[in-house]
Amino acid sequence: MQGMDSTVRDDYLWLLSESAQPLLNQAGEDFRDKVNALTINKRLRKTISPTRAAIVIEQVMLRLRAKAKFAHAGELFFTRKSLEQATSERIARHKASRFANLSSVADICCGIGGDLMALAGRETSNPSSAETVGVDMDELTAMFANKNLEVLGFEHAAVTQATFEDFSLERFEGLHIDPDRRVKNRTVRGDFFQPALTEIRQRTSQEQSLAIKVAPATPPHRSTPADAETQWIGDNRECKEQVIWSGPITNNPGCRTATYVNSQNMAFHFTATAKELARSRPKPPENLGAAVYEPHPTVLAAGLVNPLARKLGLRPVDGQIDYLTGVPAEKCKLIRKFRIDVELKLNLKLLSSELRRRKIGHIVVKKRGVDQAIFNNIKALKIAGENTATIIATRHNGRRLALITNIERK
Repeated sequence: MQGMDSTVRDDYLWLLSESAQPLLNQAGEDFRDKVNALTINKRLRKTISPTRAAIVIEQVMLRLRAKAKFAHAGELFFTRKSLEQATSERIARHKASRFANLSSVADICCGIGGDLMALAGRETSNPSSAETVGVDMDELTAMFANKNLEVLGFEHAAVTQATFEDFSLERFEGLHIDPDRRVKNRTVRGDFFQPALTEIRQRTSQEQSLAIKVAPATPPHRSTPADAETQWIGDNRECKEQVIWSGPITNNPGCRTATYVNSQNMAFHFTATAKELARSRPKPPENLGAAVYEPHPTVLAAGLVNPLARKLGLRPVDGQIDYLTGVPAEKCKLIRKFRIDVELKLNLKLLSSELRRRKIGHIVVKKRGVDQAIFNNIKALKIAGENTATIIATRHNGRRLALITNIERK
């Protein structure tokens, strides 16, 4: 929906107006009270058109979904696509901190403003003169992003509807660019982004602070400078995005970084150089330790398991399997501990018998290095009991094991 016809535009302008707010609020309350969507729709159609009733319901449903990403989701505006692609508030704030004290920043392909709102709220020496501009080629998305800035009170920020090619970049100290990775089909290849990674490099200078948001699985691109930093960022137990940093705000030139941002907005990092990445993988130990450790998904996505293992004095449980074992040399938020309570040969009868003996009736199953069928069969075991545990199916020195870990007794 790059451009809208006048009727559609009028409907969405109405949605953004004060006239629509009571209806949005009431529909939101109805959804929270579990009122049927058809009932809500009938109520709305008593006072507004079927089209406007539909967009009110859609907006309320998107706001409910957006709560996982935005603290003020109930006041903001979303499109379905832009919500899916939007950076969460937590990660956006972390990224925006690198742009602190830059006087002019543009967020290109800003969507509904996940990153833009954080950039508009960045720390600057003179907030009243700091410039923040969002750019999106889609008219409706740009309208929503502009409204979202207004809702949150960012008076010195605005959104322009324009294409990447038509918008002038030269005057900005900092640029955040989130190229569209779903032009036709979803892709992780930089040549097929819109704009393509090569186009971005051609239109930006080395003096500009640049962050390019791409998919976690996007491979290295030939246009990326050797002194760029590639960062994988996640929250909870997910890797959400990859960011390619270049210019003055590059913290670790030529390195890879894995970052986990927790619910208190604290960021934990691990960085490795190309030399550290090239070192050989540590060998598995003869015996497993008292626990296995699962690296955070950002560490896995960044390919940093081996250097992190060396730093912590841990070793892989087997060959190319990315579970680690041993005793960590220091505390690290980028690994998750699973205390080994029982180590068994991977045999369903043995495992089932042990679970029954320990009254374990609730399990989480994880696997690395064994077939998916094994995972499915363990999950399908008929067990009963009040205790819980995590079952890890994996290999150690060629042996298939079932590890019963983190048993919790009720």
